[in-house]
Amino acid sequence: MEAAHNLVLESFLFGILGVNWENRIVFLNQALANRLGISREEWIGKPVEGLGGVIEPRLTHAEAFRSGLIWQHEADTFKSREVDFVEGDHLLQFREDSCPLRDGSGQITGRLFTYTDISRAKTIDRMKTEFLAIASHELRTPMTSIKGSVDLILSGFAGDISGETHELLDIAQKGCDRLIRLINDILDLSKIEAGQIKLKLAPIDLVEVVQVSIRGVKSLADQQKVSLRLYRPEHLPEVEVDRDRLVQVVTNLLSNAIKFSPAESEVRVEISTGDGWLECCVADQGCGISPEDLGRVFGKFQQLGEKKRGGTGLGLAITQALVVEHRGKIWLESRLNEGSKFIFRLPIGKL
Repeated sequence: MEAAHNLVLESFLFGILGVNWENRIVFLNQALANRLGISREEWIGKPVEGLGGVIEPRLTHAEAFRSGLIWQHEADTFKSREVDFVEGDHLLQFREDSCPLRDGSGQITGRLFTYTDISRAKTIDRMKTEFLAIASHELRTPMTSIKGSVDLILSGFAGDISGETHELLDIAQKGCDRLIRLINDILDLSKIEAGQIKLKLAPIDLVEVVQVSIRGVKSLADQQKVSLRLYRPEHLPEVEVDRDRLVQVVTNLLSNAIKFSPAESEVRVEISTGDGWLECCVADQGCGISPEDLGRVFGKFQQLGEKKRGGTGLGLAITQALVVEHRGKIWLESRLNEGSKFIFRLPIGKL
């Protein structure tokens, strides 16, 4: 049976590496041996650390290989990360996935690593990002001009207009506003994904940022008949962030919470602090999110629920990307028909 398993593993085109509890190589398929330019037979049974001497000179981050092998205390988990690999004049990108290695009785005996070349997929993804950025940039100027002209006509600048004309122009104005929001969101996300966003870091008071954001969405909350409440401790340390970007994060979360809140309900913003971090929670009393949709919340162009609430479907993707840019983390806690909590955490101190 073991020979049959090895034959199956050997047939894969991506690299496979098996390591036992003693950190010795128990399996290394020919695809990985060919990629590394080594003899597979010579390495079976040798310490895996020695393989680092072959791999690490060709990595953009020297510790990337060894750090991925610190798995002894997490042997029953699945891990995935991306690794940059230099081959001649080319930079290749691989996804390293690892999982427990088990024997015939199901006992964990080590760990299995697989290496898949994702260079082409990454290149295509970059091309799509660049195309969206260029197209959005080219669209923004004419759309801004169209909106400006429609606004002027609606204001009476070009003379009186009939009620029917006013109604048609009002539809055009709303369409322009939605397109401009979409274009701006795509540009924001494209810049973040391309690593072109520049954070203007400065010490700020998180409470002041939340208060500014609340004022910015108050009219939307009033329209929806939703009340906004801020809960905070007396004394909070400052956090070093890009103030405008953090306002964008909180505003996105508040707008999202308001949209999914029933009339006469409350959206709560709770700020707390811990050892080395500040935390902000935006909680609503809305319809909640089903378990099967939880993993899609921060995806691009996602509109969850049977009833669509408008927006571009990019707000939460941008919010997550901005929090990560600040070395923070964001997550969701929600149950169907019991509301949702979006919580983000930022480190205290210099980034």
